[in-house]
Amino acid sequence: MQRGDSLSSIARLFGVTADEIRAWNADHYPSLATEPNVIEPGWVLVVSSEPNATPRPTAAPATPNPTTPPSSGCTAGNRIAAGSAQTYRTIPNAGPGVALTFDMGGRMDPAVDIMNFLVANRVCATIFATGIMAQNAQGQKVMAIIRAHPDLFEIANHTMYHCDLVRGGGGSPSTQPCAGGPFSADRVRKELTDAEAILRSGTDQNPQPYWRPPYGSVSQGVLDAVASVGYTKTFLWDIDTIDWKPISDGGPSAEQIAAKVINNSVNGSNVLFHLGGYETLDSLRLIIPGLRDRGFVLTSLSDLLN
Repeated sequence: MQRGDSLSSIARLFGVTADEIRAWNADHYPSLATEPNVIEPGWVLVVSSEPNATPRPTAAPATPNPTTPPSSGCTAGNRIAAGSAQTYRTIPNAGPGVALTFDMGGRMDPAVDIMNFLVANRVCATIFATGIMAQNAQGQKVMAIIRAHPDLFEIANHTMYHCDLVRGGGGSPSTQPCAGGPFSADRVRKELTDAEAILRSGTDQNPQPYWRPPYGSVSQGVLDAVASVGYTKTFLWDIDTIDWKPISDGGPSAEQIAAKVINNSVNGSNVLFHLGGYETLDSLRLIIPGLRDRGFVLTSLSDLLN
């Protein structure tokens, strides 16, 4: 970089966007998040065409419908009332917005790095956390970041132990709390209320009425039980990144995750990530500018519902 350069001029030179340059470099130059148009002589910026830089995925030419330009930023903290029981995959009538949602129910690396990256890039998100993971060292740091940034992050309930509430079993980091076969209504309710107490304490937010069933395993009996303790909004997903599976076991690369999300997102999409996803952080460096280039606002579930 030389004196007189700007993000716009550099972006034009390399055929990328200024938002992409910010996303690729925010970790190294955090001031790009707070002063996005200020760059300093001597900085070495990563762009997609440089050697060893992560390539930009090919996005579909489709644009969100309607074509009204999205608002300039996301919002959180505008949680809807409990109301009647509803289950969502996408959010209807949401306009050109996409919700990035992150489960926190197992592996915890690189959860804190992902949260800090979202803060640096001013990306709103909904975090579905289990009570048990919210209590370990990294989980407590995630809770603190949510508490410090209620404008960006909203907490939602992912149960206490990540059990399969329909069939029993599952669980993380231990399967012991999930043993014993199908869950009774009382046991389902306890999974939600025990987790809620921990999430409230850690974030100063009430996760009601938002929850996500571990493994997407849900039945009418489970829905009735969770609604009886205030959880009337059940969130599944329409795009699953499969980021919990490492490449060595056949999981997707960062570029594959990014292409899947960028090419398949529609108005009101509800994208499932994991804060412990193996390629999640690198994929977000591509997804954020890629979706913004398509005209989407990256925001919280509450923002899409309001």
